[in-house]
Amino acid sequence: MISLVRLIDFFLDQRMPQYLPWVKLKQLRSKKPARADLPPESPVLVALTFDIEYDFGSSARQSTSDAIAPFLQELPALAKELRAVFTLFVQGDMVAGLAGQLCQLQIEHEIGLHGYAHELWGKAKWFLPHKPASLQARQELLPQSLKSFADNNLAPPASFRAPDLVADADTLRLLEEHGFSVDSSAPSYYGIPPVPTRPLGSTSQLLSVPITANPNPCSKMKYLIPYTSYEVFNMAWLAASDDSHFTNYVDEVVTYQVNAGVSPYLVFLAHPWEFREWADKDKYAYCSGRNHKLLRDRFMLLEKKYPLQYVSMKELARSLSIE
Repeated sequence: MISLVRLIDFFLDQRMPQYLPWVKLKQLRSKKPARADLPPESPVLVALTFDIEYDFGSSARQSTSDAIAPFLQELPALAKELRAVFTLFVQGDMVAGLAGQLCQLQIEHEIGLHGYAHELWGKAKWFLPHKPASLQARQELLPQSLKSFADNNLAPPASFRAPDLVADADTLRLLEEHGFSVDSSAPSYYGIPPVPTRPLGSTSQLLSVPITANPNPCSKMKYLIPYTSYEVFNMAWLAASDDSHFTNYVDEVVTYQVNAGVSPYLVFLAHPWEFREWADKDKYAYCSGRNHKLLRDRFMLLEKKYPLQYVSMKELARSLSIE
């Protein structure tokens, strides 16, 4: 049954080759928005977020977490250099083991929830190995995670991000029932527009604030097969981009938001395992201890062009609140 579900998901994935003509037609019909000028006094809000999870997330063959403790130890220095606050989305099963560091970090930063043990909180995806957690399992894992926060003197989390950005409507309703006000699980890799929404309707208190993605698609080739890709504002993309592409990307996102009547903002994603080297991991060759400096330098570069204001996810949601 799962195989059939994954097959259906593949054929419905609009990044795949069968949708390329439709994407090209859409690009031809759509007009590129005029560059929007941001008033000098208007800041670009920036939420720097880190998913605290098993090393390599869903790609892991073993559930190790070697990168986390050193990363959390180095985080205050990075925050001081950028004069920034961060949001850490932590797996529920890791909270107790990291309680000492998290309690210190929550004085300055936001601690959110990142599922329980990196399971899927929605339907199966063709490109992911994990099976979805049942609704009953999610109904048990969410209170269990919240209890771990309470038992370890952490403030109740206000923000949630599902592992692999897979969350369905049942998950969103569960989040609202348990007092969450922010969800950052919308699948940005599908080109989700960089604007906030209320996925459960206008009367809901839950605001969806996705990881930033450029809504303008680009065409790529893999194994001589064309497909559509969207640039997601994450560490892998940052490491592969030069300064010019980075600033042009932000220009496009900010222009899109201003023309949509939304205060400009960015949500950046990284993981602890991206800040150290790994032997025999060609797919993760971009991972490096130098990524601390790269992240710092890129945002310092951006500060020369835009007035930046670093905020937590819950602060960002309050600033972007919509009717």
